[in-house]
Amino acid sequence: GSARAIGFSRSSRVSVTPHGIRLNDPPAESAFPRQARLTTPADFKHVFNKPTVSADRMFKVLARAGKSNRSRLGMAVSRQVDKRSVGRNRIKRVIRESFRQYFAADKAVPAVDFVVLPRSECATICTRELRDSLARHWARILVRLGETADQP
Repeated sequence: GSARAIGFSRSSRVSVTPHGIRLNDPPAESAFPRQARLTTPADFKHVFNKPTVSADRMFKVLARAGKSNRSRLGMAVSRQVDKRSVGRNRIKRVIRESFRQYFAADKAVPAVDFVVLPRSECATICTRELRDSLARHWARILVRLGETADQP
């Protein structure tokens, strides 16, 4: 079958394969490149060493001035947050999207490495509230890091 036969227009980002329907790759502007991620244990250790912390009932966000030329994100979403992988993956998607939108919108943001630690409360909270909470954390941490940079 074709994508049009099942109700998708020609411009839809789906393709029909012998294994089923699959979404095509997202456009480049919405991608989350490897350079925007904390990838090594040393990267995480750098943030955990002397972090600036912002916390609420949903997230604990750790941050530290970055070593690279752009802000990067790391996450630690354990099974204690949600036993189901579907729930953990949803939380990770929300975190990545919030980070991408917040830091893509303002190019003048300094390079900061973040580690987001969701709490079990996240599993039962709607996506909009999670995004709002994360936006508050991003802003709060940037203010705190700016204050510490001003001190001698």
